[in-house]
Amino acid sequence: MRLVIRKARLADAPALSRLLASTWRKAFHSLLKASTIREVSRKWHSSAHLAGQIRDKDVYFGVAARGKRILALTTVRRTGGKSAFMLRLYVRPGCQGAGLGEKLLEAGLEAFPRLRRLRLEVLAGNDRAIEFYRRHGFRRVGRKREPVAAECLDLAVMEKRRARAR
Repeated sequence: MRLVIRKARLADAPALSRLLASTWRKAFHSLLKASTIREVSRKWHSSAHLAGQIRDKDVYFGVAARGKRILALTTVRRTGGKSAFMLRLYVRPGCQGAGLGEKLLEAGLEAFPRLRRLRLEVLAGNDRAIEFYRRHGFRRVGRKREPVAAECLDLAVMEKRRARAR
């Protein structure tokens, strides 16, 4: 079966929720408390929350799927006329390193053709993700601390600017 990059469907919400929960446990178990990971999954990764984002016209919720199996996802929210914020980009453990993140990053940028600036926040200790974004043209533009559950996350704010179309 071939890989397809497509917009998420409401019927995908439960599978997306499970994918995010497993990805967060694997990616952040050494950086965050287990209780924080559970709280994030309960709030931000619930099927209802994800379905709301899938319905939102200002959000591109993209998935990389092979048949019915979702391998990766991204969510990009338009924040202004030519600006957007990437809420998430996650690849299923075991599928990383195959170019899925790059394909979804590009799909998120293409979803908003007039986009000139894309920002995101990444956990400061997540060196693999920071390097991925650097390789794809993002640069660190700041830091932010955000309370989540019983922790305060140290986030690197990164940004990619695109030249105007000619």
